[in-house]
Amino acid sequence: MTRAVTILAAALCGAASISAFAEAGASRPATTGEQVVTLSQCVEQALAAGPGILISRANVAMAQALYTQAAAANSLGLNGSAQASHQGAPYDTRLIAIGTSTFAQDTALAGLALSAPLSTSLNLSAGHTITEETTPGQTTQLSASAGSTLWDGYPGGSGRAAVQKAGLTLQITQTSEDANRRNLVYQVKQAYYTMLAQQRQLGILRQTQDQREQELAKTQALFDAQGVSRIDLKQARVNLRQAELDLLLAQGVLDVDRERLSALAGWPIEKVYRVAEAADPSIPGLDVAAAVSSALSRRADLRQLVLSQTSTDIDIALSRAKGTPTVSASSGLTYTHDWVKGLDNLSWNAGLKVAAPIYDAGSVDAQVRQAAEQRQSWALQQQQLAATIATDVKSALTSLRDLLGRVELAGASLDLAQDQYDLARMQFDTGASSNLDVLAASVALTTAEVNLARARSDAALGVLALQAAMGE
Repeated sequence: MTRAVTILAAALCGAASISAFAEAGASRPATTGEQVVTLSQCVEQALAAGPGILISRANVAMAQALYTQAAAANSLGLNGSAQASHQGAPYDTRLIAIGTSTFAQDTALAGLALSAPLSTSLNLSAGHTITEETTPGQTTQLSASAGSTLWDGYPGGSGRAAVQKAGLTLQITQTSEDANRRNLVYQVKQAYYTMLAQQRQLGILRQTQDQREQELAKTQALFDAQGVSRIDLKQARVNLRQAELDLLLAQGVLDVDRERLSALAGWPIEKVYRVAEAADPSIPGLDVAAAVSSALSRRADLRQLVLSQTSTDIDIALSRAKGTPTVSASSGLTYTHDWVKGLDNLSWNAGLKVAAPIYDAGSVDAQVRQAAEQRQSWALQQQQLAATIATDVKSALTSLRDLLGRVELAGASLDLAQDQYDLARMQFDTGASSNLDVLAASVALTTAEVNLARARSDAALGVLALQAAMGE
């Protein structure tokens, strides 16, 4: 396993393994007006203005607003009121009800209402009434009342449960947003390294086309000097045409890769740029047990299911609470002073109320069963997802180990192709082989160079895939 890590580190970081001219072509300076962007710039742009992240942030903002509403509804609140009114004297005093004044009245009222959890309320009010008589009558009234739910079946009250559920919903949304960010970063890195690999391959193919042109010119000169046959000339032309088509295709693929990266980053599709060289992604540990354990502790989708279970536990408790008695208490005190008659009056009241369901046709039991089944569903989904995560991590590890071996094999194949090309040229110079052998060895060398570049790219993407499966 240590050998595998060493192989990938050497293969991914050893740019010289591909060949000097490939790196020279890949790192060519940008043309006039062509921007060069880095991996960090792409990631920052995607996290700042990418379409996916903007939607995710809006969802978090909505969940935050809902939580704030629920918390505010279950916390202290204070309201004030004031009013003034005038009641005119009746036109026909015969129609006046007993106990009603026959004079016009002016009334002013002011009050404060304090609300608190458990449907608790405290109301204070003051009022003053003036009766428009010959000697104006004046009465002042002060009153206070309070009420509270002592027990509604849920510890701390159902309002507290609403706050808890809103808080869990916010956590689930935030966890989802975190997962979206990680996934977006993974997609951007994947698109970046894909474009970088294609950019490197384009450099190899440009150099290959240059080499094929030189080989054709050399073969043409040999043919003119009757040193080679027409078949050699045809082969050199075919090799050049193949190089031209490969370069044309690679350029088209690069354009598509650039558009994909732009879409993820939130840039205009027509934006023209090159990606800068970047270090290959670091290799996670290749121990299966450690990788699976890390994934189970990191994966946001697994944490979401755990939070959903907790939220359902609150639903179960609330459903059960509906089948229990509700106890509430209330009290009030009223003081009245008649300023003309000099009379005072004080009255008070207190009450205790118990409300209990007697028959609900099984509604509460059905709600409890529904919530319990939902919790069981979350638990089963959690188990299933944990098993899927473990399988995905093992699969990504298996694939990465194979890709490491492919990099090693591609490197050995390149060394072999280089030796065979050097041998073919030496034998041609000594007359031991034909120009066709040199052309064939040159094509084989280019193929080996492209294969190593592709193997390096596949290994880098394999590392990213493993990181994604582990929730990194």
